Amino acid sequence: MNYRSSELLEKAKYYCNELSKHHILSKYWYELALVLKGSTARGNSDQYSDIDLVFFCDKNILDRIVKDYYDEGLISREDGIFLPLPEWIGHYNLESYDNLIGYFKEKNYPEIWEYTNVIILHDELNRFSGIIEEYNDYVFQDVIADIKDKYLNLQLTLDWLRHPLKRGDELSVILHCSNIIRLICQLSYLIDEKTYPHDKWLFYYLKETEFGSRKENKIKELGKNIINNNIPLQVDKELDEYSQYVLADGIITDLKNQIQLKYGNQPWLDEWYSFV
Repeated sequence: MNYRSSELLEKAKYYCNELSKHHILSKYWYELALVLKGSTARGNSDQYSDIDLVFFCDKNILDRIVKDYYDEGLISREDGIFLPLPEWIGHYNLESYDNLIGYFKEKNYPEIWEYTNVIILHDELNRFSGIIEEYNDYVFQDVIADIKDKYLNLQLTLDWLRHPLKRGDELSVILHCSNIIRLICQLSYLIDEKTYPHDKWLFYYLKETEFGSRKENKIKELGKNIINNNIPLQVDKELDEYSQYVLADGIITDLKNQIQLKYGNQPWLDEWYSFV
């Protein structure tokens, strides 16, 4: 944990104590869990980081807290709470345990990644930690199905990339290549049976995956070569004359081999077009 993270963590603990004395929250404190998430919890804060606190509780408790806040004029809406800490050093909001369980059941990988990389500040009933422990193994029970879906989407996107390249449609090329990079990164995590983060951290942590540790520079090269501002995209060239396509195709081939190495010769790896 870097110095900035340690500093913010101590302030988060202070505000945890302060919030426990809040005239509304204190009435429900025993039934609440409070976690610190984000870069501060992960230990890599920078000058842009803040304190991101999330309360968890049962839905009926959440509704009562929201009503109490609204009735006292502390919030202007009745569908939730999102409030700043003093001087906007951070903020806090409330979620239900049902939402947390839903992230796991729906395999919402970015949210699972978010909430399995937190620091628990208060969880007297062990509800939050119990849910994480109970549902964590559930996520990867059928990971090959999710790998297959993303791999088919990846191959299909590469196939569609042909058309905007040959038409010289630069914006469409940017969209397709960006989606290809996103899918490659997401698959890199899933192959290792790891959840993946939201887009803003997707590439940052890629080197922690086996595929990403080997192909990080190639993926970065693809990103840097999507469009050359000094040379207009040429129309009607052969596909192997487009660096974007060649780079993407090469990385996808390597990714296919990685999947095959770990999960065997799946029929959809080579004959993907028969499964979309």
